[in-house]
Amino acid sequence: MNKQIALYGGTFSPPHLGHASVIEALLRLFPCDEVWVMPSADRHDKTVTASGEHRVKMLEIMIAELFLKPKMPILISDFELRLSKPTVTYETLKLLKEKYPNHDFHFVIGLENLGVIETRWINGKKLFREADFIAIKNPLVPLPNKLPPHITIIDDVVWSDISSTFIRKLIAQGYSGLPYLTKGVAEYIKDIINSNFKK
Repeated sequence: MNKQIALYGGTFSPPHLGHASVIEALLRLFPCDEVWVMPSADRHDKTVTASGEHRVKMLEIMIAELFLKPKMPILISDFELRLSKPTVTYETLKLLKEKYPNHDFHFVIGLENLGVIETRWINGKKLFREADFIAIKNPLVPLPNKLPPHITIIDDVVWSDISSTFIRKLIAQGYSGLPYLTKGVAEYIKDIINSNFKK
């Protein structure tokens, strides 16, 4: 039987408590063997302000602070960061399946993106049709009329509308990022990479 992986990708620049609430919901509600948290490489649609190395470290700090004894492993994957060139979600999933043929990947996505995959994402129609999705319900976004053929909807999530962009702006104004970050992540940013976020 293949190993079931909940794949949660994002820039995580920086990782915040909203990200943590999604991880918590996956651990609690989705029947998988492992949760993989995957920082993205440079993206055509988003600006990544911190290096992959720093984002991995911040994720390690946050997960260590909040998930002391998870009921299943939480792995931070640098798979996309190690690729020779930036890629899009469809290609990343294709490469993952090639490298891990005994794994089934379930791609975590928010409702705000679910409704535009086919029209705005590169190879979106193929991704919509072929991928297994875990949709995180957002009380502010209605469920799209058309859903992918392979989807699980998780609606019992402690919802937060904070964003990494908002937190970076706070940090640029001299704030610590608390209470939206864990204490360890806030200290890491202050001590090591504060200048990276002042944009």
